[in-house]
Amino acid sequence: MGDGGPYPFSEAVRVGNTLYMSGQIGIKDGKLVKGGIDAETKQTLDNIQNTLSKYGYQKSDLIKCTAMLADMDDFDDFNKAYKMELSKPYPARSAFGVSELAAGASVEIECIAAK
Repeated sequence: MGDGGPYPFSEAVRVGNTLYMSGQIGIKDGKLVKGGIDAETKQTLDNIQNTLSKYGYQKSDLIKCTAMLADMDDFDDFNKAYKMELSKPYPARSAFGVSELAAGASVEIECIAAK
């Protein structure tokens, strides 16, 4: 299991061949990246890739992602950035608007991967 650091959750938990990941935001070097939804989406997916790699998975193993957006007006830009970082066949996905995310993030993504 991963360590959520000072927070009461694991970065990821593996059950059999399935990896359940906690939500990620666009944090790099302890700070939210600048550049809005595009930069945050890219960094969030880079962070997801790093977690996948720690457990021996890759982006092509993603089967389900849930995206939370602080502003649904960012939906089209989010999709463009998401598409640039993932390839077909895309994982199943849900996306919904929320009133606020940790650290003032614009997007949070949680995923499930399986082999």
